[in-house]
Amino acid sequence: MQPTELKRVFQMFDRNGDGRISKEELSHSLENLGIFIPDQELFNMINKIDVDGDGCVDIDEFGELYQSIMDEFGELYQSIMDERDCTRMITKVDVDGDGMVNYKNFKG
Repeated sequence: MQPTELKRVFQMFDRNGDGRISKEELSHSLENLGIFIPDQELFNMINKIDVDGDGCVDIDEFGELYQSIMDEFGELYQSIMDERDCTRMITKVDVDGDGMVNYKNFKG
């Protein structure tokens, strides 16, 4: 994956924009993609690549995490990523930038 695309994916997971992905942000983002991973397994995944020991994943650590997710759920994720037209459509109406479309986005 190209660095710019990796950064874009990282920003989608980093829901509060603080430059780090917490276990909660990771869980929520994966669930939005239809990937459900138990909390303990998420914790173990983060711990395995958390070089600085802060309990979160930063952009430098994200590449390895992304690859481990792709190794396990790649086929499912690829089918989701092939739906870029849908993603573009959602982005156009997602005025609050949370990656989700709700009634307020359509009403506005």
